[in-house]
Amino acid sequence: MTTELEAATAASNPWKQATLLINGKKVEGGAEPVLLRGQENIVTVEAPPEVAKALNLGLPQNGGLNIVASPDFGNWVDPDHRKFEWKITPDAGKSGRIALVFFSREVVETWEHRSLVISSDLADEVTVLLNGVEIPLAGADIPSGAAATLTLAYKSPYLLPGIDLALDAVLESGLVPGDLTSQPPLLEQTVNHEWVITAAENKIGTFKLKLLTVEEQAVLLTPSNRLFAPINTRFESFGGSPLLRPPEKNPSDTNTFFSYRVALTSLEGQPLVGVPVTFYAPGSEEETIEVTTDNRGLAFNVSLFQRAGIYTIRAVAKVAGVDRELEVLVDVVAA
Repeated sequence: MTTELEAATAASNPWKQATLLINGKKVEGGAEPVLLRGQENIVTVEAPPEVAKALNLGLPQNGGLNIVASPDFGNWVDPDHRKFEWKITPDAGKSGRIALVFFSREVVETWEHRSLVISSDLADEVTVLLNGVEIPLAGADIPSGAAATLTLAYKSPYLLPGIDLALDAVLESGLVPGDLTSQPPLLEQTVNHEWVITAAENKIGTFKLKLLTVEEQAVLLTPSNRLFAPINTRFESFGGSPLLRPPEKNPSDTNTFFSYRVALTSLEGQPLVGVPVTFYAPGSEEETIEVTTDNRGLAFNVSLFQRAGIYTIRAVAKVAGVDRELEVLVDVVAA
């Protein structure tokens, strides 16, 4: 029964016996072939003689693109060991949808494939959004233990929607497989271009996100992103009492040292040791200084202001590559 069904299917659609390959990769039934713009694409058809002793490739729809074929479109091509081959080169700089149609003298039906011409760099086709915001050139910051939603903004609404894409995580430092998971799962092709990325608890490190078509014909790699553990940050006096935060002002006198410290701890209260902290105190004797937190998670500094006025002291703590900024205002009066 199975043999009879296959024979009937082949008789009703003889092209079922043919195979289409783009750049050596088989195009599965129903899939939309992808051609890369600005480069040579090898289009191969494998077919038995009863289907095609010669083939003619037509381009009934060019999508407004300039496309060159060798052998030329409209020419009859003889097989080489049942394989027919063309080199198709779309111009660089423009994407679109086209139609390729194969003609054979042996069968009445034509074999049509609506095809997609895109850039091998998917950044030419889409913008990657994380929680609705474009990932900046400096990368994005994602807190560990949290989820972030990745979506795409299409530069043309007629191209990538509906095409299979997959997401992968390229781990760089501090992370191991499993620290980043996704739904749909990483490397699973999907036509629904939305992924919920979940980061493991208490993990710190860097990674890139990779968007790819089937067989990685076209790829997009984001800048390095940072996974950080949420922390508590405090600006304190030397004694540990909180300093007033802007717009409130902390009093001081001219020619009197204003002493302060930054305290960094995890959400569980564990001190963050060895974190570099840069203090900026414009108008003081020493305007910039970098220190690291001690075994209590504390970084200390003093500033001396010799003129009356209102000054801003800023502390920047770099935790797992992420800058955490704190500010206080100091109201200096003449002693």
